Amino acid sequence: MKTIIKSVFVVIFFISIIANAQQKVALHHIGTTTIFSGSNPLIDAYTAAVANDTIYLPGGTFVPPTNFDKKIAIFGAGHYQSSTLATGKTFINGNIILKENADNFYLEGVEVNGDFTFSNNESVNQVVVKRCKINGALNVVGNLSIPSTNFGLFGSVIIGNIDFANAQNVLVSNSIIQGRVFNSIGNAFNNNIMLNEYVNYGGEAPINGDNNQVNNNIFRKTNYGNLIIGNGNVASNNLCSLPAPSFGTLPTLSGNYFGIAETVIFVNHIGGSFNYSNDYHLQSITSYLGLDGTQVGIYGGVFPYKETAIPANPHIESKTIAPQTNTSGELNIQILVKAQTN
Repeated sequence: MKTIIKSVFVVIFFISIIANAQQKVALHHIGTTTIFSGSNPLIDAYTAAVANDTIYLPGGTFVPPTNFDKKIAIFGAGHYQSSTLATGKTFINGNIILKENADNFYLEGVEVNGDFTFSNNESVNQVVVKRCKINGALNVVGNLSIPSTNFGLFGSVIIGNIDFANAQNVLVSNSIIQGRVFNSIGNAFNNNIMLNEYVNYGGEAPINGDNNQVNNNIFRKTNYGNLIIGNGNVASNNLCSLPAPSFGTLPTLSGNYFGIAETVIFVNHIGGSFNYSNDYHLQSITSYLGLDGTQVGIYGGVFPYKETAIPANPHIESKTIAPQTNTSGELNIQILVKAQTN
């Protein structure tokens, strides 16, 4: 019952935003809802929030607080233009910085125009970023003296580099990584697309680190020979454009697909840059299978990429608003809302 009531509230909130054309943020706290407007509604909602609260962002651009130091969840309307025509995309315009009290921080359905950073040598645990686009870097900063643990990155697009210097037990799954990964020790990379094409030196690679599990990914790198630099990495069932790539020192390899021309991998993608107009489905779904028997890349595995990364909250698919009221003073508004199962 609580879930149903919460879903109904989300629908009413977003309909209100569309009907009134106002920039508002909703803070949900134990069955009660507070609406914030003004110049910085996200900052105001965060200031008022306590642990376990949820913040809902409609389409629009929002300035974040200086840092996040509470256990909260944030849901946006999505970051694909094709699926947010009725609401607009949700942008967080600035850096997201997590402090040590932000355990269980959750972010879904937003585009971040900045970096996403775990503060230096602060333990921030059980963080989840899902169906987001981060245009800057993703940094877990420190030296493992006080590590951040159990970070999950799912179904997202990361444009900048990733640094896991202070991260332990990370799962990067079904995401598109345009930059490179640094300082990854003992983490897991499953069913991702690694777009990086670093062209300067043979010593550069999409993943740098030791003892990682790297399974069911697509490495479209076409120059030089290194896909992973580091020791003791395990790489299984990865699809690779390079015919004889290096996975570092003393790797354990099995079931990988080598020398697959970039032109025959995706339905529509060439090159090292993410583009919304491209199609990242495989041309041949059954030819390249992962460890679990599903296809390699973002549409296989345990957490398949959701088409256009629509967030889990109810989604407004279309809207029709009359330009003026009728003779009775009524404004005709038609809005189509679709419930999400995940």
